[in-house]
Amino acid sequence: MKNKFRFIRIFLFFGLALNAEDFTNSLFGFEPYGYLKTGFQHYSYKEPSVMSISGPMYTIGAVGGIKFNSFIKSDLEFYYATDIGKNTYNGAIQMTDFLGQKTTIPLIAKSNDYYLSIAYRVGLTIFGDGIDEYFSLYLGMGYRYLNNQIRDTSAYSRKQSYFYMPIGARIKVRLNKKIRFKLDGELRAMLLGSNTSAFRDIGYDNNLHFIQANGSGSRITLGAEFFVTKKTFLFIQGTFDYWGIGKSNVLAAYKGGMLADYFVEPENNTIVYGFEIGYSF
Repeated sequence: MKNKFRFIRIFLFFGLALNAEDFTNSLFGFEPYGYLKTGFQHYSYKEPSVMSISGPMYTIGAVGGIKFNSFIKSDLEFYYATDIGKNTYNGAIQMTDFLGQKTTIPLIAKSNDYYLSIAYRVGLTIFGDGIDEYFSLYLGMGYRYLNNQIRDTSAYSRKQSYFYMPIGARIKVRLNKKIRFKLDGELRAMLLGSNTSAFRDIGYDNNLHFIQANGSGSRITLGAEFFVTKKTFLFIQGTFDYWGIGKSNVLAAYKGGMLADYFVEPENNTIVYGFEIGYSF
């Protein structure tokens, strides 16, 4: 924990030192900014050797923020993705007979998945000219929610929530007055996660509320911006997004008031790649 706070102090000092003159000249130069975007992506959620869900999804996103001066800003980002009726669950159900013997039966079904995220970030422009931010860094706090809604009476739904810390860098390069290229990279350290498995859907007395303590994620965005005015532009970008979550604690499930079995939410990963367009102002 001390190392994390030390990194934050170094991060802030570095930005202040490089931009001390700008800070003096534009201390109260508050300026709002934001963007709206939409797109499509291919989504894949997997619990290795257990199950998978994959298919195309539709996405929307928005950011609203304030530039406090030429080098420091903060914003709030919202992102939402939902299936378009094409997501497929590929897994199995486990049957137990009166002798206690277990049989695994393959199952393929539709899954109406969606996920959303909210992140607050504080950023520092390390190199810039007041309009272009050639190189900038940011860190923040985020929340992500994922819902797997498998459409079969023999399967159960899952709800996962993560609190995480995003740390990222942005690079922008001008081609000419009208076109600018961008490359964004983000790492995410999961702070705390939970998973609710709806075991009541399949005949158990209780749903299982797992704790997931280990995980991380990343995101890479590569795109181009096309200026309409000096500060507004349209953009197009490709994205790659990853989450890897470790297995949970072990919980007991009951049927008819009696212990039925112990369960663990296995490790899982979510891989998404897509295409987005938007407008920034």
